[in-house]
Amino acid sequence: MDIIEECMKITSFGGQAKSLALRAIGMARSGDLAGADRTMAEAGEYLRKSHEAHTDLISAEAEDNGIKIEVTLFMVHAADHLTAADTVCLLAEEIIHLYRERRK
Repeated sequence: MDIIEECMKITSFGGQAKSLALRAIGMARSGDLAGADRTMAEAGEYLRKSHEAHTDLISAEAEDNGIKIEVTLFMVHAADHLTAADTVCLLAEEIIHLYRERRK
């Protein structure tokens, strides 16, 4: 397993999820709720990929195969991106819901 590659996946997929979620909020604000829903679905796929890479790192260390992963600043940075993406996606869902309710 290439630890740097997994960290890059976490970071890039998480960043893409966050960007898409923010774009979806803008779409909802301008009345494109269907577009916001599609964009949030895409954000969810990127968030899932980021979580998968994170889980792969955890699993590699948890399995009894002798791999001991040293925590680096790069790994912390990647985990921070994942956490931020998670938070933004959750809040985006709520904000889009509010825009949807306001339009009724």
